Parts: sequence; structure tokens; C-alpha cells
Amino acid sequence: MFKMKISFFPCFLSALMCMNVSAADQIQGIGIHANKYSKSAESILGLIKQSGFDSFRQDLTWNDIEVIKNHYSIPKKLEINDALIKTAESHNISPLVILDYGNKNYNNGGYPTSAQDIKAFADYAKWVAARYKGKVPYYEVWNEWTVGTGMKGKGDIPPSEVYLQLVKATSIAIKSVDPTAKVLAGSLNPISPNGRRLNISDTVWFNQLIDEGILNYIDGISIHPYSFLNADKSLRNPEFNIQKIDDFYNSIKPKNNKDIPIYITEVGVPTHAGLGGVSQEQAADFIVKYTILAKSKSYIKGVWWYDLRDDGTDSDNQEHNFGFYDNSFNPKQAALAFTNMHNTLKNMIIDGVSVHKNNNNRQVTVSLKDTASNKNYKINWNENQLEQNGRLKSLNLMKKNNSSTPVIYDKNNLSGDVFLK
Repeated sequence: MFKMKISFFPCFLSALMCMNVSAADQIQGIGIHANKYSKSAESILGLIKQSGFDSFRQDLTWNDIEVIKNHYSIPKKLEINDALIKTAESHNISPLVILDYGNKNYNNGGYPTSAQDIKAFADYAKWVAARYKGKVPYYEVWNEWTVGTGMKGKGDIPPSEVYLQLVKATSIAIKSVDPTAKVLAGSLNPISPNGRRLNISDTVWFNQLIDEGILNYIDGISIHPYSFLNADKSLRNPEFNIQKIDDFYNSIKPKNNKDIPIYITEVGVPTHAGLGGVSQEQAADFIVKYTILAKSKSYIKGVWWYDLRDDGTDSDNQEHNFGFYDNSFNPKQAALAFTNMHNTLKNMIIDGVSVHKNNNNRQVTVSLKDTASNKNYKINWNENQLEQNGRLKSLNLMKKNNSSTPVIYDKNNLSGDVFLK
């Protein structure tokens, strides 16, 4: 991973604030669904590492671990997950394990809301943490509580007080067996102005949790800042997405006395043919820019992209097309660009990021120093609106077929729009 020492130079930018920061290495992770791959643990870890990632994010759902009430085990279908977690350290890869969703033995598989059900969830978390003591640096409590991910048909989303009690009990349980493990919670989207399932935004929801004391029980705030369908199209661009995260973090600073950092545990852009989809080249461009900008924030400790492999082969299905690799593990442009960026910048220190207006364009300039050669470099790109598919599929496919030309990535061309000089 490339190291950073960052300062923002005076710049003109109406939406971005200049600030002085200093950042150490940031985790570069990738989401995986290992039990759906026909690959060995060694092969998956090798692919993750060679792609430029040093962490993976994978869940071990409660319902799979506690099939029989009060009995915990790794089922056959999760043996590959188990092997990945146990051997990741040999590849210098750090697992992030998600503890999530309901269990059929409690509340009919719904949300754990009672004291008894919350204790049962914490007991499952404790068993997982004990099994992997010293091997899992990060645990995330639940996945996207506010939008009901993984809980379709399981009832209304409980209030923030319930989530707080779940996080509190789970954190105490994990740290009782592995005090070094970091507990992350939230998995909120601070980019979205409105709630999807709740009548309040994720930001308002998390501020309620802060007021209720959640920061006393966690080591990191996890966020999922998807913005590719945001009504404000400027927020679909990496520059303004990151600025919105800045706004969120700055807004909670007065109440964040422990300086709890941010972990972007899931973010991505889909390359499907439908509404909001982008070309492979546009996805690669977004990912390269976003990674560099996120690296310039000392309070962002890691970014996990969603996800390693396309979940299916349907070009119309959004959920099938987030991968860095296609469903057959052929590299997409995102994988090629990310790997090239990692290899090109791994010995670099970022000295500064500035944004200035040039006529009607805004240009981002990143100043770097190569620690091996002691040479100075600059990365430049213009802020451009993310090009996305509209509602008419026929035009989307025509546009993709006519405009999607593979980019040759090298030490000078980090993406189709990002250049190192």
C-alpha cells in the first residue's frame, strides 16, 4: 500500500473545504461471497492479494452458525469462509467479519429485540470471536440495519434504542474473549438525504445513537456511501461523495469526544445495462479517483469495495454487476485499474491534494513523492459528471457498445481520466 502524508493546499472550490490532515496507511479491502465461489481458500486469497487488496469483508450469519439453539458450529457450506479467515494472515490479509441477520430460533427469524434475543446474538458473536481470536481484527455488528438488508418480510425496523443495545451487548461479548478486536457499527449511508425504510435519514438516525451512547462501545463508525442513484447528481461523483462524508464527520465532531474514525465498509458502482449503470471504464475511473481521495482523509481508516466478483451474469440486473471480476473471474476494467494503481503508487507518499478552477472546469491535483527514488510526481484529473445509463435500455446498450473502449493502464495512465506525471 502506498503511504500518505497529506496537506491540502489553498484552493478554490465551492463544495470542497480545504483542510490540513495527516494520514497513515489506509486499509484497502474487498467484499467477498466466498461460499459462492468454486475456488480454494488459497486461490481466493491469492487473487485478493494480487489485485492490490489487504483485507476482505465476509459475513458469518447468525442463522448459519447457530442452527440448533445454543449449539454453534461451522456448517459445510461455510467451511471455505472458515479456511479463509484462519489462513488470511499468511497472505498479510486482514479479515473483516460481519455478524448479522436474524435466527430462526429467536423471534421467528426477525430482529433481535428482546433482552433474551439480544443476549443470544451476543453469545453467537462471542463464539465467533473466540474461534478466531487474534485472526479477525475487525467485526461489524449487523449489515445495513436502517434499510432492512437480509431481513425482507421480517417485520418493521426496530428503533435506534434496540440497535444500541445489540451493539453494546455484542461489543462487550467480543472484547471479553478478544480485547484487541475492533468493533464497527452503523453501516449507514450519510450521502442519502432521506431514509429508505425509516422516516428519518441515516445521519439523523446515527446522531440519535450517538446521543444514546453508541460511541462508548465501538472502535469505528461503518458507512456505506453509495451514491450512484442519488437525486443530486453531483454526489454521484467521487469528489462530492467524499466531501459529503467530510460534512458528516465534521457534523458529529462536537459529540465525538473519542475521535472514533470512519470505516467505509461497503461502496461500489454497478456496470449493469439498466438505470444508473456505468461502463467498465467509468467504474474504473470512479474507483481510482475515490480511492485516492479517501486516502487523503486521516479519519477514514479503510475502504472495502463491493465486490470481488459479479454475483451473476444478467447484464440487466444491478446486483449482478458490482464485481471487479466478472462471474467467471475474468478481470473487468476496475480490477485492471486498481491493480495498476496499487503497483504504481505503493512506494508513494502523498504530500497534498488541491482543487482549483480552470475556466469552467475544476481540476484535482495530487502531489506525491516516491520514497524509493525521492522523485516528485503529480496526479491530475478534471472533475467530470459520471456518465450513467438512463431508463431506456435500448439507448443504454447502444451507448455502451459505441463508447466502451478498454483503457491501457500503466504507470502514467491510472485510469481513462487520471494521469500521473
